[in-house]
Amino acid sequence: MLRNLLFTSLFTCLSIGLSAQQVYFERFIQGIGGTVTDTLDNGTIITLELSTDDAEQENDEVDSYFDDDLDAGWEGAPEDQNLLTLGLRFTGIDVPQGAIIDSAFVVLHAHEGKSAEDVAILNIVAEATDNAITFDEANFNADFLLTDRTSTSASVEWTIAEDWIIWQPYKTADIKAVVQEIVNRPGWVSGNAMAVIFLPTDEQGPTIVENAREFTSFENIADPDDVDPEGNAGDGTNHPERRPYLQVYYQGTIGIAELQSDLFKLYPNPAVNNAVKVELASNSPATAQLVSITGETVRNFDLTQASNLLDLNGLTTGVYLLKIYQDGALGVKRVVIR
Repeated sequence: MLRNLLFTSLFTCLSIGLSAQQVYFERFIQGIGGTVTDTLDNGTIITLELSTDDAEQENDEVDSYFDDDLDAGWEGAPEDQNLLTLGLRFTGIDVPQGAIIDSAFVVLHAHEGKSAEDVAILNIVAEATDNAITFDEANFNADFLLTDRTSTSASVEWTIAEDWIIWQPYKTADIKAVVQEIVNRPGWVSGNAMAVIFLPTDEQGPTIVENAREFTSFENIADPDDVDPEGNAGDGTNHPERRPYLQVYYQGTIGIAELQSDLFKLYPNPAVNNAVKVELASNSPATAQLVSITGETVRNFDLTQASNLLDLNGLTTGVYLLKIYQDGALGVKRVVIR
C-alpha cells in the first residue's frame, strides 16, 4: 500500500482512471513519543516532542541528541576548524524494491539567514543498509558515529551558493542516485527506514565567512529574538511544517484499493470558522496531511479517535486536498477554505 502519498496532480490522476505512472512520496522526520520542556529567553515555557531521527556530529563527537537546529559543513576560524555532519532518518518509506527513481530531494528550512557569499559544499550519501536504525544513544555514540555507518557508493554534491531567508524551505540537489542504490538492495522492503547523511567536503575548509548551513530540526522553535526580513519575529512555538522531509518521485501505479472514498466523512465543506470535522470509518489511529493543489504539505494531523476537529486557522483561502491513511488504505477528499 502507498502511505502518505502527496498527489500534486491528483485531479489529473482521477480523471484518467488512476493510470498515472509517476508516484510522489513524501515523508517528514517522525517523533519518538517523548517530550522535553524548555524555557525561552523571554521566560516562555514550552513543551516539545522529541525525535532521535535527526542528529548532528561535530568532528568526532556527538553534538546533541535534541537541538533546535541542525548544522552541516565547516564551522569556525582557521585555527578552530570544526567538521559538522548531519544525519536524517526517514521511516515508512513506501517505495517498492527496485522501483525506478525519477528524482528525490530532502527539503530543509533555514534556521537563520545566510549570504550567497557563504558557500557550503556538502556531499550527500545514505547509509548502505536495508532498514536504517535511529540515532539514539545506543546507536549514535562515541563508538558508533554517523561517519562510522557504511555509506552508499553513490553520493551527490550539494553546493549552496545562494541567499537564504530564515524559516524558508530549500531543496537539496537531486539525490535520486543515492535513493536508487538503497531501493535496489535485495533486502529493501517498502516501508523500511532510510538514513541520509550530509558530509562536509574536505577540500572546502574554512573561509572568511562561516560556511556551515543551519537547518530547523524536528524540535525547532521559532525564537522570538529572531526576525525575518520583513521584521516579523518568531512566535516561540514549534513548527511541524519546518521539520526536514524527504520527497521521492518514482515510477509506479496507483491502485483503486489505495483510494477509498468511504474511508472518512468530511464536513462542513467549505470549512466554517476555519475548522472541519473528520469522521473516520473506524477507531484505528490514522494520519492526515493537508496539501495545497500545488503539492505543498501545509499541515499534518494525528487522528486518534473516530471524530476529529481539524484546526485550519492561519491558512489562506483556496482549495486543498486532505489525505488520510488508516488501516492500510488511503482516502483523499477536497477541502475548500473561504
